[in-house]
Amino acid sequence: MPEPQRSPVPWENVGPQFKKPFKQAAILVDLQRCTGCHSCSVSCKTEHEVPLGDFRMRVRYLERPAPQQAQLSFVPMLCMHCQDAPCMKACPTSAIGRLDDGRVVVEEDKCCGNKACVAACPYGAIFINDDTGKAEKCDLCTHRTEVGLDPACVSSCPTEALRFHDLADESDEVTAMARRQNAAAWKGDEGTAPSVLYIDHEKWMEDKVNLGVQISERDGDPIYEQDNFDRKKR
Repeated sequence: MPEPQRSPVPWENVGPQFKKPFKQAAILVDLQRCTGCHSCSVSCKTEHEVPLGDFRMRVRYLERPAPQQAQLSFVPMLCMHCQDAPCMKACPTSAIGRLDDGRVVVEEDKCCGNKACVAACPYGAIFINDDTGKAEKCDLCTHRTEVGLDPACVSSCPTEALRFHDLADESDEVTAMARRQNAAAWKGDEGTAPSVLYIDHEKWMEDKVNLGVQISERDGDPIYEQDNFDRKKR
């Protein structure tokens, strides 16, 4: 009797030969599915050994403002990997660059830590690592995607609220879903053309996101984070 066929587990299909040939690496965030469990932010923090008090990925708990109908929403926030990235333009040492698949990354050896990128980012996605004095942010887990794995946040999400996909590929199943669900950019009026899109995004969320529950009501405010960094170094 022939043995039943077994589907490979994810870590068996790992290696450069499994790298996905994306033209524009992207994340689709489905707010209808997010339960605010923080699996994404915890796995990201563990994967990259992010210092205490800093985050490459945050999850905000947002309450719809009165007098609208009460609603609690959970919103994962990360680097938007903008196609027109303000942080790249602001960096005086060209430490922020773009990979072939469109994602925006920080080259630590070039970073002077002057925080111009922190101030330029409209999403509060960049911070200065206190230990290294260098800028740090989400890079969509380049070390994982180079060997065919999804970013840690995507792999750990229990409800598939996060999907890794090729935004430039119209035949990509997730890209097609984003189009059908009218997924929208966060702060689309900033004109940065993010590669991270949100399903069920509402404009009121943008006004409240830096006041959402995470650590403090000022967490995520770029100006506050710069001042706080300066105080720690004194």
